[in-house]
Amino acid sequence: MDACFEILLSTRQTLDYLECHQETFTWGDVEYPQGEKYYLWGKHIKLVEREIPPHIIKSLPPAYGNMEWLNFSVQGKGLDLLESEVNGSEIDWEGKSFDDFVKLILTEQPQWVVIFEWHCDRIDSLYQQNVSECICQIKNNLKWDNNREGFLVISLPENEICSCAIAGEIARPEFMLQFNCQS
Repeated sequence: MDACFEILLSTRQTLDYLECHQETFTWGDVEYPQGEKYYLWGKHIKLVEREIPPHIIKSLPPAYGNMEWLNFSVQGKGLDLLESEVNGSEIDWEGKSFDDFVKLILTEQPQWVVIFEWHCDRIDSLYQQNVSECICQIKNNLKWDNNREGFLVISLPENEICSCAIAGEIARPEFMLQFNCQS
């Protein structure tokens, strides 16, 4: 699948539930880090901390664009496997499902942003949702018979629950808030 999936977090978690890795080399009996640090969630999901691309910052509502964020690029086969799963294939996540990963990483954050870009350059919509709705949005976008889009999902303000079918505009008039979950 030609898509980029990133998660912006407002605070640095310990990420203890992920396996941390970094390549090293040894020189004179001393190990030196080499390459980027990355985290693994099971066999299929890899998180790589990286700089936020400028076009993403420009796409965020002003209050979010001015915040300090940690950006994690979600890599590995997880998104491809999720696409297969939502389209009817049986996937053995070996106890480390994509849904569980997203729930775990987002629920402890006061604010977060999820970015899903087709061809790594296309953002069509901006949504404000809770974690469950965000997971549903991702899954709906991966269904082969749906009109696929690039989108940003920003977290609802703390303690605010969103039921469904939000209609209205948020921060940037060119983006409509929408929600349509059919799991």
